[in-house]
Amino acid sequence: MGRENTRVKNHAIRVAVIVAVTAAVVLVLKGLSLFQRPENMWYDSRMVYTASSHRPSDEIAVVLLDQDSLDWAQQELGWSWPWPRSAYGDIVSYFNLGGAASVAFDVLFTEPSVYGPQDDQAFAQACAEYGRVVQTVYFDAIQGRDSSWKDTFPQPPLKTDDVWASDSSSQPAEDLLFPIDSIASSAAVLGNITGSSDWDKVIRRAQAYRPFQSYLVPTLGVAPLFAAGEEVPDPELEPKHGRLLRFQPSLESYVPYSAGQILQSYYAIQAGQEPLLESDMFQDIYVFFGFYAPGLFDICTTPLSTVYPGVGVHITQLDNYLQDSFLNPTPFPVEVALVVLLALLGAVPLSMAEVLRLHKLNVVVSVAWVAIFGLLFVVLSYSAFAAGLVLPMMAPLVALTLAFFSAMVVSYRQEGRQRRYLKSAFRHYLSPAVIDTLVAHPESLVLGGERRHISIFFSDVQGFTSISEGLSPEELTSLLNDYLSHMTDIILESGGTIDKYEGDAIIAFWNAPVDLPDHGRRAVEAMIRCQEKLSQLRPELEQRAGRPFYMRVGINTGDAVVGNMGSSSRFDYTMLGDSVNLAARLEGLNKQFGTYSMCSAATKEEAVAFGTQLCFRELARVAVVGKKEAVTVFEPMTACEFQGRHTVLAAFSQALELFYQGKIPEALEAFSAIQAEDAPAAHYVAKCRELLENPPDMSSWEGVWVATSK
Repeated sequence: MGRENTRVKNHAIRVAVIVAVTAAVVLVLKGLSLFQRPENMWYDSRMVYTASSHRPSDEIAVVLLDQDSLDWAQQELGWSWPWPRSAYGDIVSYFNLGGAASVAFDVLFTEPSVYGPQDDQAFAQACAEYGRVVQTVYFDAIQGRDSSWKDTFPQPPLKTDDVWASDSSSQPAEDLLFPIDSIASSAAVLGNITGSSDWDKVIRRAQAYRPFQSYLVPTLGVAPLFAAGEEVPDPELEPKHGRLLRFQPSLESYVPYSAGQILQSYYAIQAGQEPLLESDMFQDIYVFFGFYAPGLFDICTTPLSTVYPGVGVHITQLDNYLQDSFLNPTPFPVEVALVVLLALLGAVPLSMAEVLRLHKLNVVVSVAWVAIFGLLFVVLSYSAFAAGLVLPMMAPLVALTLAFFSAMVVSYRQEGRQRRYLKSAFRHYLSPAVIDTLVAHPESLVLGGERRHISIFFSDVQGFTSISEGLSPEELTSLLNDYLSHMTDIILESGGTIDKYEGDAIIAFWNAPVDLPDHGRRAVEAMIRCQEKLSQLRPELEQRAGRPFYMRVGINTGDAVVGNMGSSSRFDYTMLGDSVNLAARLEGLNKQFGTYSMCSAATKEEAVAFGTQLCFRELARVAVVGKKEAVTVFEPMTACEFQGRHTVLAAFSQALELFYQGKIPEALEAFSAIQAEDAPAAHYVAKCRELLENPPDMSSWEGVWVATSK
């Protein structure tokens, strides 16, 4: 009996040591942030599976300027893009009639209306009459134009206190990008739309306030509460790094209204007719307005999507405040307790099997034990997430796994015969190589992508919406399939990987999964081959489409996460990251220069380094929307085309240098001389005239073209 007690005691001591060492190792690894990537993946998975468990707030309405609105305005009112600002004023007036709590615009009105000052004034007057409009302010070191808050603008409603003072002084020195004066002055509150994301560029949390000098500037998700005169978040109780957001599955959860519906309703009311939507249905409702047409709206990465509309983050933040539905992280003492508990559950089964002398069943029982408790913990974590508590996943599960393997190793060393039996039995479930990998790298239990240096290709057919409207479904499908087949063949022949098709758009990349050291050269040469092939096909395609048929392409080279993304039953080999977003921006940026092919400096440098015979015309230094740093963009072309246009391109280069130097009048004259022969020059003529009418601060001039749309 005494020997049996001693044996049990020794096993208990062994378990206690394994648990203590395992917990300590796991907590150290967590402190080194080695679990952050898989932890984020677990977090995002729980968000996806629990997003629909909470209803959206009934106090929020979303108005989107979508493609249907653009089409209606074009057909019925003759409006091309951009819309006159007075249209936004009419939208404000409609909600003023209905007694909405506030209207927040997730739009940067940083440039005067192309329809003239009276157009801006009409919008501003409607906002002032309503008195509860929220406009935006953006913090950015490159695009910002003001280093202090203008006295004529609505002042931020809160001042920094002692708690926030240190944070304010440590903020980066970023200037402010305000709306134009008339629009900013007419707002009740200016809300900050400067995004913040985790290290993997995914937005999971949001701050209520951003310190700036002596002010606390509310975010766009909080500013509507100030505009409506409602209770606002107490800065003393707000975490400085922000609160974890609980997202809805999509903006569709809020049953969004189109801007066209709102305008039709307002004009019907003005004419004494029955409106589509009664304005009083929006009484005491917080309204958000944003762009949602292809190429217009801002996108970001959230746990739910890599192309989540930016306005959705602000809506989510307000929703969480209204319903008190923010997610709460687990307190550290509780996290430590979970690690210890799971380590104990991992270490106990083998020792218990030995104590009970279940030598023939110890491995089988232990594996089942660990699997069951691991599954139970996963189920518990998903349930807790739905209830609002974010339990850590990786540290406890790694503790469970590591403690189990540690107990197995110790047991094998203590009992030679039993160790050999256990090893033989366990091989029925896992190979030795897999076992070794799991013991050495337990974080590999979570599947995911890998960071790769790739070249990214985004293309889009110009005016495809108009083309699709004029064809039957069968004709459109045939046309699209023929076009996509030719382009895809070229991309695949060059070693590219097709990510996906989105209607007429092609998204592809090079250097994954197969290593291609010259991926930059392959990508840009494939772009030119695609354009050449489309030029050959254009007569036939235009005859079938009934309209011009051109393709815009943007290419960027940089780091991105590439891998299998999705669920365990359905996934795609795809990519995500900031470099991917920039490539998409460059495709759309072609419209601002009248070009059809564009690449970043990173792509051009890699293509040249690997001996491409293509030539590159520098187009601009561009600060695209959502980026802090300007990027230099180029138009690639064949050497033959470059030589044939040498005179014009040389003149453009000289004019561009004048523009970079801030010699706007001289640049205007130089660009004007070639604008009839060169589309980018014509666009620069318009830009120079705009700058002469609204001179920028030349003390900080760097020749950056600030993109005003996406």
